[in-house]
Amino acid sequence: MSYSLFRSMHGVKLGGSHILAKSSRSIKAQLSTTSPIDSGISAVPLRRGFAEVSTIFIAAASMLAGAALAFKYSPIDLIALMQPKLPEAGSLEEAQYIEKIEAQLQSSPVVKELRKTPGFNERRMWSNLSQSVQDSSFLAGSCKGVGKFAVPGIVFVSRDSNQVVSVVHVGSRLCGFPGIVHGGLLAAILDECLARAAILPLPGHSAVTANLTINYRAPTFADQLLVIESHVTENTDKKSLVSAEIRSPQGVLLAESTGVFVVPKKYKLASLVHM
Repeated sequence: MSYSLFRSMHGVKLGGSHILAKSSRSIKAQLSTTSPIDSGISAVPLRRGFAEVSTIFIAAASMLAGAALAFKYSPIDLIALMQPKLPEAGSLEEAQYIEKIEAQLQSSPVVKELRKTPGFNERRMWSNLSQSVQDSSFLAGSCKGVGKFAVPGIVFVSRDSNQVVSVVHVGSRLCGFPGIVHGGLLAAILDECLARAAILPLPGHSAVTANLTINYRAPTFADQLLVIESHVTENTDKKSLVSAEIRSPQGVLLAESTGVFVVPKKYKLASLVHM
């Protein structure tokens, strides 16, 4: 900026060094007695600068805390620590937890819709099995409880179409990787749901698994409802070919399966129609 331009912009008449010194003292006095607002200096940048420093500080502290946790725990341990804590057995919190899961099941849109659909009969999963059979069963017995199958699922059966729809809640104690339901458990669920459909057209309403094929399509997160639809695609008096899908409540395909179920030749099985 040129000297003459500076002078014209500020309206200052400069004559000698004593005038410059006097002007300097006058400017300092004005700055010391004038608020930022009066002087045209905005306080917003100051607040913004403080906020930016605070954000940087919080980010740095978070990084240090994360580094400390990573030093002590593996990634899998950290994910496991973030899982919700389950209530203790026999506590009031346990009863409230079970009540909450039951409410989720009853309010499921799939359950409500199937209750209005003609041709489907409703029952609770495993409810028709004797207590001794339940106790020796993997799904109905070993996997029963808080964090697992807290309440029995709901099963809808259509004998006219040889179709079965099951809705069940899976808890966080049924995982392989923390937060992700174990693939082996999903296989057991598919096997049982396929069998429910497979036995419908067979004369004795019973069969055993001869073949089971599963394709896992997406991670199945724990602590949610699963909807399993199974139906017979082909059958004779001795064999049923069945297909099934597991979907999330939002309709996401999680796994799909096909199975072959056969009637044993050398021994007779009890009916599993109420399984």
